[in-house]
Amino acid sequence: MGMNLDRITTEELDSLALAGSPSYVNQALRTLRRLLGKAAEWKVTAVAPGIKLMKEVGRELTIDPETEAKLLAVAKQPMKDVLIVIQDTGMRPEEVFRIRIENINWTQRLKFNPNGKTRAARRHVPISLRMLDLLMVRCKDKREGLLFPSRRAKGGHLTTLAKQFRDARSEAGLPGAVVLYCARHTFGTAAYGATGNLAMVMNVMGHWDVPIAVRYQHPVLDPVRDAIDQRIYVTTASQ
Repeated sequence: MGMNLDRITTEELDSLALAGSPSYVNQALRTLRRLLGKAAEWKVTAVAPGIKLMKEVGRELTIDPETEAKLLAVAKQPMKDVLIVIQDTGMRPEEVFRIRIENINWTQRLKFNPNGKTRAARRHVPISLRMLDLLMVRCKDKREGLLFPSRRAKGGHLTTLAKQFRDARSEAGLPGAVVLYCARHTFGTAAYGATGNLAMVMNVMGHWDVPIAVRYQHPVLDPVRDAIDQRIYVTTASQ
């Protein structure tokens, strides 16, 4: 804080003590890396110092039907509806918060997402039957506007459900590792498991990079176990 850009070195960067999870800290580090990179590009500094990102551990949890039922049983609105939308569309929470009613195609049961954090974020996502039900309730007297409006937010829409989710998780007796973003992983796992079409799942989820998309796949290993059991059974029977 307060340092001139051309005085910031790798030593200062390595001594940064940022609080939060690795993924949260890395957001700040990526922003700083971008800033220093631009400084070098614009000749404000001679060279941009290197920034090492923290090792991130991927989210391994998905929200199975039992966990989902526990959350929905105690969840308050709008968290209840947001959870369903993420579970059934794979949209990012911030994309759900910005849903506009005029971007819903009721006939084809599609939701258009006009923008987002990646170049693939502009896309259509399918609307499940239960999502359609909640949309009809929320849009009963409206043809346009935000689906999750917030008078307190500068942008006019919901921006976070952290407290509501923590409260519901605690009341449901679930571990802290269960976070709202797990719902997106749930969708990715279920969609790929049902279709086997990674390209289609990437398109729906707004992914443009295969390694990133693979992080959202948590395959059920039952087919592998069944295949091994079948092989052993066939081998044994033939002896």
